[in-house]
Amino acid sequence: MKGLLIQFKMFLIFVVDLIVAFGALSLTLFLRYGGNDFYSQITAHFIPFSIIILLFLLSFYIFNLYSFRFNKNITEFINSFTKSLAVSFALSVLVFYVFGDFFKLTPKTNLVLFTAIFGISDFYLRILIKRYFAKKGINRKIIIISEGENGLIAELKQNQNIGYEIIQETSCFDLSEIINLDPDLVVIDSITEKEFDKIYTLIKKGVFVYTINNFYTEIFQKVPTEKIEKEEVVDYLSRNRTIFNFTKRALDVILSLALILIFSPLFVIIPILIKITSRGPVLFKHKRISLNDTEFTIYKFRSMYIDAEKKGAMWTENNKNDSRITPIGRFMRQTHIDEIPQVVNILRGDISFVGPRPERPEFVSELKRDILYYDLRHSVKAGLTGWAQVNYKYGSSVDDAKEKLKYDFYYIKNRNIFFDILIVLKTIAKIFTY
Repeated sequence: MKGLLIQFKMFLIFVVDLIVAFGALSLTLFLRYGGNDFYSQITAHFIPFSIIILLFLLSFYIFNLYSFRFNKNITEFINSFTKSLAVSFALSVLVFYVFGDFFKLTPKTNLVLFTAIFGISDFYLRILIKRYFAKKGINRKIIIISEGENGLIAELKQNQNIGYEIIQETSCFDLSEIINLDPDLVVIDSITEKEFDKIYTLIKKGVFVYTINNFYTEIFQKVPTEKIEKEEVVDYLSRNRTIFNFTKRALDVILSLALILIFSPLFVIIPILIKITSRGPVLFKHKRISLNDTEFTIYKFRSMYIDAEKKGAMWTENNKNDSRITPIGRFMRQTHIDEIPQVVNILRGDISFVGPRPERPEFVSELKRDILYYDLRHSVKAGLTGWAQVNYKYGSSVDDAKEKLKYDFYYIKNRNIFFDILIVLKTIAKIFTY
């Protein structure tokens, strides 16, 4: 049972969410209509509310409520849970407003009552589950065999809530000692021919064996660039993605045209606000680097004072403490309104909706010098948002750039249309967290 809980911890929470949701629906209808009319009401509400429940669970996923890498403390969890619930409710109202005639149902009171019952019940059940796992110490035991230091050990120690307990760190592959320790899995630097028999013995005993690169990538959804093999880099950079690239470009054109139409009022309002609050041009234009080191001009609504960079480009710690940002600029950055003109860059083909964020040439020169493989992020077109943006904080140093590169490589390795859609949805969710 313990192994099952370890392996399916997040799936267990998903199943609990599903049970609680349909339980909340049943309780809502019972409270509203009593027992006499209960069956007919369940029949009428089941299909539309099944769609709504899936919408709620999808929102939970987008807000990282099915990931132990996020929401590590109660404050973060409450923030994500509350905002996910609010977004789900708003979308549900929209669904019933648009498709109410089709469903022959406009359950205003029922939807409010369902959301309240589901939200309160699921919140406290999740807290209880979290406390149960913490109290029981239900983790997978792991042995790491590595000849030198690696980022995996540090990452696991910083993320103890993801469900792995390091029971040994060693540089020696001692088969008998490993068997005596009875781990759930063993992670090694690389699989060599001389160690294959030992590995096979462990596998036959039910012990999972990973290389550090594969385990790190699977668990943290980023690539350990400091340990990656050149052959692996060449492999996933050379894959033929003609259909993906064509589909991605077609969607970029269609969606950018749609957004230009939707945001057209802001192209009038924002310039007026910028002009009356600070002197200087409305648009901020700067050189950036994209696919194959191509240099292009990026467009943003100006959020800084006109002489902000008279001393040259510099890293900034965060937007809150940056004195170069105008008051209206601070609001635009927090809401990402300053990024809206980049839909023109997308329409032109300079960037895509999803990809590694384009950096300035002066920063690229520095980062190429200091970071191994940094230049390879330009093997794909830059993006308005990316996997690094939804998983990591605002970059303000070379160390931050190194960390974000791991996420960029993960995207390059696994990119597909569905992954792009997920990143866009998570980007929208992240905007709501500000």
